[in-house]
Amino acid sequence: MTRRALHLIPLLLIVGCAAAPPESVTERDTRAACRRQAEEVYRLRHRDQIYSVPSQDAPQSGAIGLPLPTTGLADQFEQEREINTCVHDTGTGTALKP
Repeated sequence: MTRRALHLIPLLLIVGCAAAPPESVTERDTRAACRRQAEEVYRLRHRDQIYSVPSQDAPQSGAIGLPLPTTGLADQFEQEREINTCVHDTGTGTALKP
């Protein structure tokens, strides 16, 4: 690639990010309310994780002290799915299509 082409890559990425359609106030407020609800559901379902002490640094735990890169991905997916379901069920038309 030429030097000029390398300079255009960040510009194209910025332009691509700016192409997202703007959300209305109702859509934004609905998504925020659904996010708060999903966080509350997470806190209720995972109370044991919130109040537990991490054991990865405990003697003879077998861990090297670094969390796995996939730690928490299932919980993140579950929370995003709950947010999208909530937005879809609310009927604002902002639900993401799978």
